[in-house]
Amino acid sequence: MPDKPVSTRDPLSAARHNTLSMGSSAKLLLPTLTVVIAILAAIIGPKYLPQESLSTSLISNQIIDGISFPSSIKIAGSAQTFIGGGSRFKWSFKVYAVGIYGEDKTIKSMTKKYAGASTAALMKSDSLFSSFSESKSAKTLLLRFHREVSASDVADALGEALKPRLGDTASESFQAFILDVVGGDRIRKGSDLFITCKGEKLWASTTGGGDESISLKGLCPAIFMVYLGDHPVSPQAKDGFVKGSETIMNK
Repeated sequence: MPDKPVSTRDPLSAARHNTLSMGSSAKLLLPTLTVVIAILAAIIGPKYLPQESLSTSLISNQIIDGISFPSSIKIAGSAQTFIGGGSRFKWSFKVYAVGIYGEDKTIKSMTKKYAGASTAALMKSDSLFSSFSESKSAKTLLLRFHREVSASDVADALGEALKPRLGDTASESFQAFILDVVGGDRIRKGSDLFITCKGEKLWASTTGGGDESISLKGLCPAIFMVYLGDHPVSPQAKDGFVKGSETIMNK
C-alpha cells in the first residue's frame, strides 16, 4: 500500500500565509469600520462629542446610577465640563439623573478660591453654591430620565421648587416653557432635557441644540439653586457636585 503523501510545505511559510490573509481581511474591514464610526458620530451629534475622537469621548464619560453622561458638552457656543451630579428620587423611585456642567473659567475661579478644601468644608460653604449659580458664564443641567414620566409632573415639580425664589407668575411661565420644549404628554425613559444658562438667558431643549430660550429676572441662579440650595430637590445631585468639585479643584 503506498505511503500517504507528506506535505513539504514549510510551517513558517504557512503561518506567514495565514497572517497575510488575516491582514488583507483587516484592511478590507477598515473602510467599513470607518463608515460605521462616522455614522455613529453623526447620529450622536456634536453636543455629546468633544472635539476629540469618538473613542476619547466614550472613555471619558461619567456615570450616575447607571446612566452615562458626556464629560464635556457645547451649548450656546460655550464648551462646558462635567462637574458632578446625582439622581432625583420620588417616593424612593429614581426619576432622572442630573449632571451639572460649567465653563472652564468658572471652574478655575472655584479652584482659586476653594482648592484644598475638604468635602465637608465645601458642603458647608454657601458661597460655593451661590457663586456658581449666580455666575454669568454658561452652565448646564442635563436631565437624563431613568423611567417614563408625565411631562407635566416634571414641569410642575420644577415650577413648585422655583416659587419660593421667583414667585408664582415667573414660575408658571417657566413651567409652560418647559412643557413647550418637551412637546408631548410623556417624557420617555432615556430621554434628555438640557437646561442651559448664560447671563440672564436660559435655553432648554431635548437635543442640546439650545433651540428655545426664555429670559426672566433671577431665573438662572434660581434653577441651579433648586439643586444646590439649602433644600435641594436632589440631595444626591448636590453631594455629587461637591465631590466632583473637590476632585477637579485638587487635581
